[in-house]
Amino acid sequence: MTGSDPISDAVVAGSAAGELGDSIQASKRKKRARYSVFEAPTPAGHCSNCSTELSGPVCHSCGQTADTYHRPIWELLTDILDGLFGLEGRLWRTLPPLMFQPGKITQNYLSGVRARYVMPFRLYLTASVLFFLFVFALDGIGGGGDGADLDAAREIANAAVADGEAIQTNLAELDTRLAEAGMSAEERERIARLAETGIAQADAVPDLPPEVQEMQARASRDDIKRQFRQALLPELYPSDAADAVETPDGPIEVGEGMTVDPNGLEELPLEARQALVERFDRIIDSRGATLVASMQRWAPTMMFFMLPLYALMLAGMHFYKRGYFFYDHLVVSLHFHAFMLFLITGLSIAAYVIHGGIVTLVGLIWSNWYLYRLHRTVYAHGRFTSLLRVVILDFAYAILLSVGLLGLLIVGVLTS
Repeated sequence: MTGSDPISDAVVAGSAAGELGDSIQASKRKKRARYSVFEAPTPAGHCSNCSTELSGPVCHSCGQTADTYHRPIWELLTDILDGLFGLEGRLWRTLPPLMFQPGKITQNYLSGVRARYVMPFRLYLTASVLFFLFVFALDGIGGGGDGADLDAAREIANAAVADGEAIQTNLAELDTRLAEAGMSAEERERIARLAETGIAQADAVPDLPPEVQEMQARASRDDIKRQFRQALLPELYPSDAADAVETPDGPIEVGEGMTVDPNGLEELPLEARQALVERFDRIIDSRGATLVASMQRWAPTMMFFMLPLYALMLAGMHFYKRGYFFYDHLVVSLHFHAFMLFLITGLSIAAYVIHGGIVTLVGLIWSNWYLYRLHRTVYAHGRFTSLLRVVILDFAYAILLSVGLLGLLIVGVLTS
């Protein structure tokens, strides 16, 4: 790599360089002079930081911008938004090659061509913010998430109860509608079981008042809590107790679509198991909402730790090649994860108007083609070796992601 500026040789400092570039761009626009009690310690035309005489909008000695910040707050916000999203900004020079020319900006950045692009760490942060904003705020990927599916199931169940002769017809209609929405066969089967359960319950007691239904739901939650106590605290809740329930031999549902397996936790110390029971009680009482909220809170942190781990995998696959450093692999990881986050965000929006199966297929093909071209461009591998590395990385990353999700679930339970 070229260049003697140590700041540009660090990923985090790359973000700072991006801020400096935006400040330079903003300083080109004329600002209204406003009186301030905080006057510069140097004469006009000199750097306020090091007193060097200025020959442009940025001090050539210390790098501080000559811009003044004594102006209305909305003008500062406008500068920030214009620097990030303005048509002349680097974001619009970065996104097209990032998405459609795999490896181009990575190779350019590592070769010293940096000023025209958003710096890698800043680019990842932007992609991460947009990803979690859409995925969490819009309740998941794929056109409304599980809530819409449950609403459809309840709608069909109510229609089936109203016409007892047409139960199977309505269930078939439900399956067709969910299949058209791109739902997998396993998920459709689960929703069908939910609808059948709702039909049977509604058919047996069609006129229960809401307060009675709430009492039944509360009793069901109490049964689930007792199952956890039986499994985690057998010394305090023996199986021959009067209110004992059958000890579970598998996962227990703590909320809609969420299960936790208590088996294997009985080896923990008593105090730890009691703390877990208290947390499970809160999760069950909230129908899983506290667990989901906790996992959403920790998900960005988990994704952030994926960056250096993925870079380590890249370094392990190229340990024999001289001239590649961990810094280089980290930049590749930052660009690849930024691409994936932008891609999933875009596909999550497209899934609202396009068949979910098509969206998933496009995502799988695009992401693997991107990784293949990334190895061809940045690491100069041949076709076969690039394809082989894609397969290995897919398998290794799937394992890493599974471990990360398991860790996210554990942290979610412990912090609920």
